Amino acid sequence: MKKIILMSGILLSVIMMPSCSDDSLDDVTVTEAEALAGGSWKVVYYFDNGDGVSNDFDGYTFEINDDGTISATKSGTTYTGTWMVKSSDDDPDYDKEIEFTITGNKQMDDLDGSWLIAELTDSSMKLKDDTPSEEIHFEKI
Repeated sequence: MKKIILMSGILLSVIMMPSCSDDSLDDVTVTEAEALAGGSWKVVYYFDNGDGVSNDFDGYTFEINDDGTISATKSGTTYTGTWMVKSSDDDPDYDKEIEFTITGNKQMDDLDGSWLIAELTDSSMKLKDDTPSEEIHFEKI
């Protein structure tokens, strides 16, 4: 009986643990978030409410540079722009957002703008539009 009570308590503790979401960014400064965002990335998931799950970003490599520039390259074609992390006031559930300013084709136009940072680690970045219509996940390469 003691084992059942102990196991129930452990199970309840695991269920109640917070997920790794924007809550983990509350104590991260903008500078620290910028450092995490820097590097080479690829898109592993893109959802557009109008089109559903999409492979529009397949084959692109994104270089997010410390100097605030971003480049997206696919098949020898490169698009360039800028990026920055800032505190978010768009949604009370998200503390930080990343803004991309990049154009050149449909994919870059889709990426262009501010995205709420749902998750940011040294290996993944999950971003959401301030409306629930778009979501994009990057993986560091």
